[in-house]
Amino acid sequence: MKNDKKRLILMAIISILLLATISLYGFQVISKQAVYLGSLSTFAIPLLLIIFLAFFIKKAYVDVKHGIPLEDERSKKVVAQASAKAFQISLYWLLCISFFESFFARMFRVDHLDAGQTVGGAITGMAVAWIFCWLYYDKKGKLL
Repeated sequence: MKNDKKRLILMAIISILLLATISLYGFQVISKQAVYLGSLSTFAIPLLLIIFLAFFIKKAYVDVKHGIPLEDERSKKVVAQASAKAFQISLYWLLCISFFESFFARMFRVDHLDAGQTVGGAITGMAVAWIFCWLYYDKKGKLL
């Protein structure tokens, strides 16, 4: 139980640091007046991930407070199935990035995406896929 509380506190600290970083990026975009679809998506998607993480931390904290362990057999199974499905989805996402690179480059108003933009978009897409898979399998009644 004590380790569960420490893990939740660490997750909350990481979320706050991530929120601070995203806020600094948002202020930089606004100050440079470089607000367009690409810069907004770079700001909005991680912000949605932080909001999801805040709800997850709140739910987990209430569970730990009531004596429910942070991980049990079902939650491990949900994570495993969500990870497997998100991996499959992320392969298609990476193919999509490679095929439609010029479209994504226009979103960021550049000729070609550099490695940082490509990797950042790939990781963000993978995180979003995993969250949706986790939500689906967490609400699903019977697991494999």
